Amino acid sequence: MKMTVEIGSYREPERGRPCEVQIYCDREGLASLITKLSRLKEAGDHIHLMSSSWGPGDLDEDKYVAENDLAHHLRISLI
Repeated sequence: MKMTVEIGSYREPERGRPCEVQIYCDREGLASLITKLSRLKEAGDHIHLMSSSWGPGDLDEDKYVAENDLAHHLRISLI
């Protein structure tokens, strides 16, 4: 399974800061993400996806795009 969350190299012109989140995954990674998202039922429910450096290793630590920064933790919350 492959899934990475990366901070894109696209930058806000006026601030020069990265402003784009990119998620890359293979079919198995997508299926895993869909399963986890389907568990969100009520406001306040959330999931955490983390690299092995930060937690259970849901996210890979090999970037798909070399210029991007790697995100080691993704939290998705239902509001």
